Amino acid sequence: MRINIAASHRFHLLDLARELELLGHDVRFYSYVPTKRALQYGLKKESSFSLLFIMLPFLGLVKLSKKASWSLKLINWALDSYLTFFMKPCDVYIALGTVYKNSLVSAKKKFNAITILEWGSKHIEEQQRILSLIPKVVQQDKYFINRSLAGYKLADYIAIASDHVKQSFIERGVSEQKLIQNPYGVDLSMFAPTELSSEKNYDIIMVGGWSYRKGCDLLIEYFKNSELTFLHVGSIVDLSFPDFDNMTHVDSVDQKKLLEYYKKAKIFILVSREEGLAMVQSQALACGLPIVCTKDTGGRDLRGFLQDKKWIIELQNFTIQDLDSSIKEALVLAQTQMGLRSYSTNVSDSLNWNAYGGRYNKNLEKILKLN
Repeated sequence: MRINIAASHRFHLLDLARELELLGHDVRFYSYVPTKRALQYGLKKESSFSLLFIMLPFLGLVKLSKKASWSLKLINWALDSYLTFFMKPCDVYIALGTVYKNSLVSAKKKFNAITILEWGSKHIEEQQRILSLIPKVVQQDKYFINRSLAGYKLADYIAIASDHVKQSFIERGVSEQKLIQNPYGVDLSMFAPTELSSEKNYDIIMVGGWSYRKGCDLLIEYFKNSELTFLHVGSIVDLSFPDFDNMTHVDSVDQKKLLEYYKKAKIFILVSREEGLAMVQSQALACGLPIVCTKDTGGRDLRGFLQDKKWIIELQNFTIQDLDSSIKEALVLAQTQMGLRSYSTNVSDSLNWNAYGGRYNKNLEKILKLN
């Protein structure tokens, strides 16, 4: 099967390209990821169609303008235009939502290809509704909202990773038959069962951007009246990190170094207001940390892989009270873990990228039979 995959950054689409390639498909991965870097993630050289040199002027404008809306629109236009006119013939065209639109039409018209839109979060209108309830969060430019909505309509299918995302599309009138649900994988060569560090450790760790979207304002409110210790690893987005004695911040680190930080914590937490399926949860799960999450992180989908569901605790409500009871429950579980923390070993074959690619391949086979 000839499969074109159109991305911008690496995202999970490079992992998808590699896995489909390993399954024998003729894959072309279009992005501005340098081919040398794509090779480091296991993609064959002949499968990497790097547009880096073409995109350099546009990427420069994004940097100079500090990611101004107009510069991001230019990036989308340039990538989409290139694929519209120059993509190789394919049977399946998989494209990143919002970035690609006209190329979906082109792939269908030129090659009669099956078109799949990759979408990571809730339906854009539901996402904006949730974010509109947070006074300090800047709303998405109408251009990106309309472009996303157009992509939903143009694509034959929409690939998503979690059930709460699926429900947000169904509630907005998208047919369930158009949705392909498949939880993302995790690189188990980087993340594996850990022992809690005997040196300085923390009660709780969070990995990811420090933002309102990820519910970090709730964490600030909680920890200002708590004696528990907290470690954050990631970038500061739209919320200041507090100067509390029990809260520590570490800037973003290379993914390969994250294991060392998971070793330092008893439990993992993610209280996002809306997210598709946060892959850091899979990392924490693979490292053996009990997880506390909201219903909007995709944690429930990961819990579905576990025989013993107790290790992933979902907040019933986005409140300090529910957060407190969930954290206490997770810490009690953590106290029962001696030595290597390995409650996920029996599901590792479902969590890795190979399993993700296998599920995606089966979905493609079903789709082709229907078409």
